[in-house]
Amino acid sequence: MSADKLKKAKTTTKGRETEEKQRDVEKHGGAHGGDERLDTIREAVSTAVAKGMEDLRTELKRDLQEFSKCLREDMKKQMDEFTSEMRIKHQDVTRRIEDVTERVGEMEHSMADAERWDIAVKDTLTQLLANQRTLQDKVTEMEGHARRNNIRIYGIPEDTEGTSATAFVVNMIKTQLSEDIDPNWSSDLGIERAHRALAAKPSASAPPRSMVVRFLQFTVKEKILYAAWKKGLSHDNQRVYFDHDYAEAVQKKRKEYAPIKKALKEQGIRFRTPMTKMRVHLQDGPVTYHNAIQAAEDLRRRGLNVGKIICKENAEVFTEETLAKLLPWEVLGKPRSRGEEHQQQVRERLQEYRRKDASEAENHSPE
Repeated sequence: MSADKLKKAKTTTKGRETEEKQRDVEKHGGAHGGDERLDTIREAVSTAVAKGMEDLRTELKRDLQEFSKCLREDMKKQMDEFTSEMRIKHQDVTRRIEDVTERVGEMEHSMADAERWDIAVKDTLTQLLANQRTLQDKVTEMEGHARRNNIRIYGIPEDTEGTSATAFVVNMIKTQLSEDIDPNWSSDLGIERAHRALAAKPSASAPPRSMVVRFLQFTVKEKILYAAWKKGLSHDNQRVYFDHDYAEAVQKKRKEYAPIKKALKEQGIRFRTPMTKMRVHLQDGPVTYHNAIQAAEDLRRRGLNVGKIICKENAEVFTEETLAKLLPWEVLGKPRSRGEEHQQQVRERLQEYRRKDASEAENHSPE
């Protein structure tokens, strides 16, 4: 019984070992089959992916070629349009530049003509101003010579002379300058005529008009004038001033010294005014000034309080400085000839403008 059990146990044991071996064989055989299937799947997937990538590459290449072609066509079209537009603009700019160049040329030509015209007119006007100044100086000189025998008396109240200004002046001179009168002079002192200055009669509050006395002899006039300066004459306890009868232009220049004279008298400084000049006797010696502005500027620098100088004629007289501002053209190089040919050209240009103005006036005149 025991032997059968032992035998049966051995048999059971062998059977188990055999089953285990079989299970091991089956187990290892199934693993090798799964690997083969995985490899097959991997190969199929790789093939499909490779084919898909190739198809995608082909499709992308075709799309890129089409896009590149369309892009080139669009760029070419836009470049053609841009080139055409730029050509049109270039032609327009070129035409405008040509127009501007032509206009600039015309303006340069016109300016050259205007410059020649202005220079000719400026030269002519400058010469005319110089001639006018020379003639004015001559007229002033002649007027001064014509007044050499005259004395101008300031400070006599209006209507004091009565009906005869000559008799009034003779009586005043003989009464106050009896010691200086030559007995050989005539009873009327050789006075040709005497009268008030030719101006409107002033109001009662205004200064009286001066009196002009003309002598037949220059020597008599000079002696009476210097005697009046030396002694000083008065009328009704009011100072009367004797002076030369200067030409009108000289009188205007002498009046400009009035603020300076007032300041000098207040300071007790001696001075004289020969014609249009002023000679001031300062501590360092006498100084001569040729006009009131020059005198005022120098005396102000020396510490003298001088009032404002009024030169009325400066704003009225047309001078070379005014001409230079109106016609600023200047000729460089050698000065222009002022001969007959140059003046004839100026006269011809003036006549052309006169004819042009006359024709324009006729065209605009009513019929």
